[in-house]
Parts: sequence; C-alpha cells; structure tokens
Amino acid sequence: MKNKIVLLILFFGIFRFGISQQISGKILEETPDGLISLPGANIYWLHETGGTTSDENGDFKLKPPKAYPTTLIVSYVGYKTDSIKLETPKNNLKIKLSRDVELDVFEISEREKSSSVSLVAPIHVETLSEKELTKAACCNISESFETNASVDVNLSDAVSGTKKIQMLGLDGAYTQIQLENIPFVRGIASPFGLTFIPGTWAKEIQIKKGAGSVVNGYESITGQINVELQKPDETDRLFVNGYFDDGSRAELNIHAGQKMNDKWSTMQFAHLSNQSYMFDKNNDSFLDLPLKQQYNFFNRWKYKGEKHIAQYGFRGVYDKIEAGQIKSTEIINPYQIQVLSQQAEIFTKNGFLFPKEPYKSIGIITNARFHQHDSKYGLKKFDAIQKSIYVNTIYQSIIGNTDNVIRFGGSLVYDEFKNNYNDSLNRREEVVPGIFTEYSYTDSIHSLVLGLRIDQHNLYGKFATPRFHYKYKLAEHTAARLSFGRGQRTANPLIENAAVMSSSRIVEVDQNLKPEVAWNYGTSVTHHMELFHKETNIDVDYFFTNFENQVVVDIENTRKISFYNLKGKSFSHSFQAEIAMQLSTQFEIKAAYKWYDIQISYQDGLKQKPMIPSHRVLVNMAYYTNFDKWKFDFTTQWFSTSRIPSTLVNLPENRVNERTIAFATINTQVTRAFKRFDIYFGVENATDFKQSSPIISAHQPFSSEFDASMIWGSVFGRMFYTGFRFKIK
Repeated sequence: MKNKIVLLILFFGIFRFGISQQISGKILEETPDGLISLPGANIYWLHETGGTTSDENGDFKLKPPKAYPTTLIVSYVGYKTDSIKLETPKNNLKIKLSRDVELDVFEISEREKSSSVSLVAPIHVETLSEKELTKAACCNISESFETNASVDVNLSDAVSGTKKIQMLGLDGAYTQIQLENIPFVRGIASPFGLTFIPGTWAKEIQIKKGAGSVVNGYESITGQINVELQKPDETDRLFVNGYFDDGSRAELNIHAGQKMNDKWSTMQFAHLSNQSYMFDKNNDSFLDLPLKQQYNFFNRWKYKGEKHIAQYGFRGVYDKIEAGQIKSTEIINPYQIQVLSQQAEIFTKNGFLFPKEPYKSIGIITNARFHQHDSKYGLKKFDAIQKSIYVNTIYQSIIGNTDNVIRFGGSLVYDEFKNNYNDSLNRREEVVPGIFTEYSYTDSIHSLVLGLRIDQHNLYGKFATPRFHYKYKLAEHTAARLSFGRGQRTANPLIENAAVMSSSRIVEVDQNLKPEVAWNYGTSVTHHMELFHKETNIDVDYFFTNFENQVVVDIENTRKISFYNLKGKSFSHSFQAEIAMQLSTQFEIKAAYKWYDIQISYQDGLKQKPMIPSHRVLVNMAYYTNFDKWKFDFTTQWFSTSRIPSTLVNLPENRVNERTIAFATINTQVTRAFKRFDIYFGVENATDFKQSSPIISAHQPFSSEFDASMIWGSVFGRMFYTGFRFKIK
C-alpha cells in the first residue's frame, strides 16, 4: 500500500512538473483606450516547428522547448513580430505587440537567416536577408543573386555589360519585380531597371516562385521578386559604402535616417558610380566593359499614428552607358553604343487602422513614374518615353475569426508609350482598371489562398486571373505546397530584347502582336531536420509554365530577328533541389541543383531555347569567426552545355559551335569587421573563364554577320574588388 502511495505521489509530482514547464501568457496591444487582448496571434519557438495561437482572451499555453536558453516568437497579421529570449521556463508572460506600419502582402516568415524558405506561408517564399546580400559585393539588385540558386544572372550581351535575371529558366520580363509591393521593373525599364537600385539600399529580397498574389496584379507568370528597402525608423543614422574593382568601377552609396519625432521619420539615399577606363583584353577592338555613369537619389518619409500610417517618397535616376569599339587611327568609323536612361517617380502608401478591430485595415498605394530612354547601337536607334500611373486599394478583414482572412479591392494601371525605332514612330496607351478578391484560411495543418481578379484592358478587353495556393503540414517540420495560376502581360519586344540591337540583324516585328498569356503550375516540399546533429533545411520544387500565347523571339536566322505570335507550343519545366546545413554556429553550407527543359515552336519547328544550360549546380559556403570579426564566403557554380543557333551560313571565320562548353565559376570574399567599419576583399570568376570570341565579326561591325548578342559566358574574366562599409547606429 505504501508503495502505491509513493508511486501516486511521484506520478502527480511528475505530472505537475510537466504542467509547470508549459509556457503561458497573454498577448496584448496598447491602445489609447488601454490594453486590449489579441486573439489568434501565432506563438512558436525559434528553430522549432509547431506552436499555438492565443484564444479569444489573448491567452495562450505552449509546450516547452527542446532546450533552454531559447527564443519565443510572437507574430500577428498587421503587427510587428516580437521575440523574447527565455533562459528558464516562465509563466504569466505579458507580451505587447505594436502595429506594423508597412502595407506588406500577408505572409509570415521563419527565422531570419542568410536565406530561408518559410514553412508557414502557403506561397513558396524565399527571403534573402541583409546577411545574404553582403556575401558578395552586390553593387545593384541585378547582382544580388550571385549566391542564390532560385534566380539566374546572365550578361544580356557582349558589349553593354548589363546583367539580366531569369526565373524558372525564363527571362526576367515574365517575373513581376516590385519595390515594396509597387511595380518597378516593367516596360522600357526592363533591360536596365534592376541596375537602378543599389544592393546596399535593400533590407531584404523576397522571391516568390510560381503564380503570385492577385493583390499585386495580373502580370506575374514565373513569380514575383519584391525588394524591401531600409526603413527610416529602423535604419542606421548614417551608412556609407564604397566599392572599387580592377575594371575601374567605383561606387559610393550613402543613406541616412532621421527620426523627427514619435510619428515622423525620414531617410535619404544617394548613389554615385563611375567606370571610365578602357579595357580590351581579347584584342577584338571592342570594350570588354562599358563606360558608365550613374547618379541616383531617393528620399522617403514615414508617418506612424494610431489610426493612420503612411509613406511618401521621390526617386530620380540618371544613367549613362557608352560602349563599342575603341577609337583609334586604324578605325575611322567605330561602332558605338550609347544608352541614356532618365527616370523620376513619386509614390504614396497610406494605411488606415481600426484599434478596436486590429484584424481590419485599408491600404492605398499610388505611384507615378516618368522614364525616358535614348539609345544608339551602331546604325540602329531606339528612343522611348513611358509615363505610368499605378493605384491599388486593399481592404482586409476576417470572416468569423483570424483563421479566415479576406482581402478585396481595386486597381488601375495606366501606361503611355512613345517609341521611335530608326525614325519609325509608334504610340500606345494602355488603361487597365481591375477588381480583385483573395481569401486566406490558416490552421495548424492547412493553409489556403484563393484569389481572383477581373481586369478590363482598353486594347484587349476583359480577362480573368485566378490564383490558387495550398500548403499542407505533412509532419512537424515538413510542408508541401501546390499552386497554379494565370498570368498576362503586354510585351515590349524591342526594349525587352535590347541586346539583339547590338548586331546587324534585320528586325521584323509582327504588326498584330497579342498579349502573352501563360499558366503556371507548381509543387514544392520544404523540410527542416537535424542531420548528423546539424540543423539542415531541404527544399525541392518543380514548376511547369505553359504559354497559351507568347511573343516569340526568333534568332534562328543569323540575318534577322523576328518577333511574332506563338504558333504551336511553348513551355518550361523547372526542377530545383537545395540543401542548406548549419555545420556549426560559425560554418554554413548550401548546395543546389537545377534542371531546365524549355522549348519553343519557331518557324522551323519545336526547339530548345538557345543559350539556356539544362543543368546547373551551385555551392555556397560561409564561415564566421567569433563576434563576426572575420567573414569568409565561397561560391562556385557549374553550367552544362546549351544550344547555340546555327551560324553555318556565315563565312568560316564567323562560325561558332552549335553548343556551348560546360564551365564553372568561383567567387570568393573576405570581410574584416571593426566596431563601426567593415572592409572587404573579393574576386569574381577566380578561374578567369571567358567566352572565346564573344562578338561575331568584331572587326567588321557594319557587316551583315556582326553579332554581339550570342553571349553565354564572361567577357572580362577575373575581377578583383575591394570596399568598405561604415555605419553610425
């Protein structure tokens, strides 16, 4: 009997001890009327999956973590995520959340690493943090993906030095690129727009593969890239970045934030860059790197009130590029390339809040932009002006409880284009009003997003854009996703393919080009686990893009480039598998493999898209010493062979192989950190790989066989650079 009593006492003691280990508390918001509870807030442990939500009174109970010390994360739609470090178990916590002043698209991200794929969001979202963006000297956003596998970075041609991005194997024009959820790179900004935002201005970059949210518009086909800039009330008082490389490129980036009072803050960004020295390492008479000048200024203001939050900003860009043949006594009439871009825009973002109904909000986003582009490629001339207006109004609330979120609203997109190609004038005006609705459901297992928008195009009539995203929690640390959706966009063939103007090809454009329409279908699995007692994240995804119509860019005939409506098939298969492992608190590694199958029906049949490698491998390693005094980063990429359009009709000396060669590149960087000052050194393309004869018929640029657009590798080769970062908190 005594033994039974002892066992009973032990049982209840253990039971009470287990109960006492549970973490309990209350989630609150401080308002002018006092503290109010927040039901439906998400509470979970850092590095662990699972969690709980607060009840109708804001109370919660959470299972204990695997070990202490640890960090408790609390998040809620429309509020800033909070984190609390716990050394030991605690109860009766009082956690106050503050309003998130940003008008961001709804999504909850996991811990901030260099890069991470959310286990929680129903849309496949990969976030690149500031830590990732400083792994390489990303001078502008187009160069910010060198250590990332989801976005490919390639040269657009062999003379302008401009880099372009691709997503799911398709050109960046099919990716909706936004600046804080405002359309950014589109229209005549397509070839150079990403160079207008320095990498140091970015706080994070969100990469969303597949069909995106209908709230942001109808143009997304392969995905969305959203760049979040430094925030006026959160940034350093002063930040200065300098960059120099052995290609004579020098850059200076400065931004400063000032908090005027409890409600107002402001921030200024400035960028100056110059590249003025002439290089011709391969002796083809053409500059290996263009001569560049850019002046860039951005000012933003931020207001934070109890019921009203707002942002206002102005941005201006002057960008000049000169390239082509080096003038000499032997070259009487050199082939010259000149590109001048001037852009100015203003934007506003207003949010209206309801303190007694924290789940409800109204957001209004407006943007007006003027962009002038003047270019000359040898004997070809292309000038364009684009005037754009964008308005988006979003209302968000819940249906019954915070598991069911509904958003709806309306938008207006206005574009006026004036193009002049070789004195052939063309004017086009597009007016597209639209309405949309999006429903989100979330519980501990399922997440669902259903979206639909209806738009009325003044030239192409009414069309619908459905989008679907679903996430299922397969296990505690595993999420599977499905998505599909439709995208539609109006092509601007000449400016979006400006690289082909650096050739002697005759340009033929179908007079009745239709909108590009495609469906994207995707699936992915994200898994977090411990492998050999090391934190490991695995992400595998597959996306299929099928075009109903596409403006085909046909360079199969070496004498001309043709733009025409698709007659037949055009599709893209994209598969990616990535593993990231935290080998220690100081050493992390990630490796990714990608496979593409992209085929288009040209006039002479269905073929693989040229100069797109079917296989790619990326490996990135980063090591940090104690207190991050030293940082070492290493990235290598391998590219398989790809198809090159036939050049058999050319003279023998101007023919190239019908396939590229497989090659690899290596980038490294070392950073030494001091209290307020970082200095970094690096090398790009350490193996000094260069494409042999990147320009066809370089010594006769006005001949019918001249072509600088057949680019698939580096022109300059190895590049050494150095720089510094200085900040005052």
